[in-house]
Amino acid sequence: MTAKFSLENHKDGNDMTNAAERNESKKNRVILLLLSLTLGWFGADRFYLRKYRSGALKALSLGGLGIWWFIDCAMVAMDAFAYTFGKDSGMVKDVEGKDLQYGFSLYRLKDGRFERDWFSRAS
Repeated sequence: MTAKFSLENHKDGNDMTNAAERNESKKNRVILLLLSLTLGWFGADRFYLRKYRSGALKALSLGGLGIWWFIDCAMVAMDAFAYTFGKDSGMVKDVEGKDLQYGFSLYRLKDGRFERDWFSRAS
């Protein structure tokens, strides 16, 4: 019964893992933006998010002849800015539907005050 309960909680996303384990699996918005800008034509940003099928399609079409590349770069940049200014959940997610971590600055504005973003200790 305990195993069933923990399995159900895991499916709902309410598992009781600690913050350090959750942060290890999250992808970084800044790395994603750099990959999108430089190697996005070849689908490197999609491969980073473990979206292999769309990464292969993006590589074969050379970033959708630039259109797909531009849209992905714009979405990642907007997502990083929104996170820096306090939004917790973004538009861009990895293959498992998890949010990315980190914005553009060392601190982010959250609930009217600045809190440390990069290099913060997991509690």
